[in-house]
Amino acid sequence: MIELAPGHKQGFVVKLPVVVAGGIVGYGEAAPRGLALEKAGAVVVGPLMAQSRNGANLPRIAETMGGLVLETGLQNRGLSSALGKFARLWPRLGCPVVAQVAEAEPRGLARVIERLAGAPGLACIELLPLTTELETAQQMVRAAARIADLPVWVKLALSTAVVWGPALVQAGASGLVVGQPPVGALSRGAAPGQVRGTGALVRGGLYGPLAFAPMLDRLAALAELHLPCALIACGGIHSVEQARQALAVGAQAVQLDTALWVEPALLGWLVDELAADEQASG
Repeated sequence: MIELAPGHKQGFVVKLPVVVAGGIVGYGEAAPRGLALEKAGAVVVGPLMAQSRNGANLPRIAETMGGLVLETGLQNRGLSSALGKFARLWPRLGCPVVAQVAEAEPRGLARVIERLAGAPGLACIELLPLTTELETAQQMVRAAARIADLPVWVKLALSTAVVWGPALVQAGASGLVVGQPPVGALSRGAAPGQVRGTGALVRGGLYGPLAFAPMLDRLAALAELHLPCALIACGGIHSVEQARQALAVGAQAVQLDTALWVEPALLGWLVDELAADEQASG
């Protein structure tokens, strides 16, 4: 049993140290075929926002060896639509549900959390702060923790993780997700017959194995601080060995993201291998 909200009065205990990251199953309705959610320690749904968004213009994705750049623009249906259509799915997903909430300021966040607080099957909030101001992010954590009465994780940008992490734990975060994908750009290339250099450039989050090394570096730096919170590794984990490295460095759990679009069965394989590791060490 793994505690992913140490110090919180309610806590968040999971059986397995593997979490499905936000964006992979949508609001619970879009799980890839072959993804055995009952094997996950938890699943993150969302992002949830007060207002709907159309998302980024096309093209949104560009691929390279070892990774891809993806810019969704936080496309979402808005809170009312998401709750009305999909919240009823959450108790039936087969594992605890974490709601990822993306907002830019405390009052907007508070309105979202107030409506989420009573949703069935919800075990935790994952905050994605859309701000570059640490003080604003602290206020958001305090508001979420006060209103929801649920554990609050914060998904950190890698560039500021070591500075923001301690401050957000002090504000009430029970867990830190390390972290948001680093920003990158890739060209989709010019189509045949087009002038060289006219291909679309896609800027967005970097996903895939290439994202693992920068994530592990920041995870290790945060682990050295011995903060009274859970650390959840997210970024570039595409193999059992990478999951083992993240756990060895100091994570209590790992989040799987785009690897599950490529191979949904990875979740089951990884859980089985980690369970075997635990039996062997015990």
